[in-house]
Amino acid sequence: MKRYPCLGIACLMVGLAVLAALGTDAAFATTVPQMTVREMLAASSFVVYGRVESATSRWNEDRTLIMTDVRIQVLDALKGGAGTEVVVTQPGGRVGKLRVDVDGASGFLPGEEAVLFLAPGPGNETNVIGLSRGRFDVATDAQSGRKTVRGLDAADLRTVRALRPATAGAVTVPETGGPLDLDEFLGGIRHMAAEAGAKGGK
Repeated sequence: MKRYPCLGIACLMVGLAVLAALGTDAAFATTVPQMTVREMLAASSFVVYGRVESATSRWNEDRTLIMTDVRIQVLDALKGGAGTEVVVTQPGGRVGKLRVDVDGASGFLPGEEAVLFLAPGPGNETNVIGLSRGRFDVATDAQSGRKTVRGLDAADLRTVRALRPATAGAVTVPETGGPLDLDEFLGGIRHMAAEAGAKGGK
């Protein structure tokens, strides 16, 4: 598989137009913005905790870019007026013999659970903030059933844990970050969303 450095959607569209004729698989490197949890929350129209139901790849209307539509069952809406289901669109996927992978736009598998920070895309689709930066996968321990959120860096952990009354003040967090209880993470996001809403209403 060939790899092509790319800084944005415009590059993808040009590259795929050529590759479609060649029937060649490709991978594109992208630049993903580094955003804190608070910054992503502020930039998001919706924040949901959900479970993947299906993922379907297709060409866009101009046949210049392969997209994948992911149907998400909403288990908990943390910000915005999301209903029981939301469709998230990611760049990349497979149509026929052509497969395109975009760095930073990780794929979704049915049954996976994640907390997603979402915002409108260039069209009417809904995208994950920062491709995969706004995606936090949820893992379930097979023995205990405990659910934890993955993909949090040390700064994310400090932000969420500092919201707990029992841990107000100095909070010791490993420099590499780590997993966090799902309920604690959801509670932290709700608290930040309510806090932001209160400030916006003043």
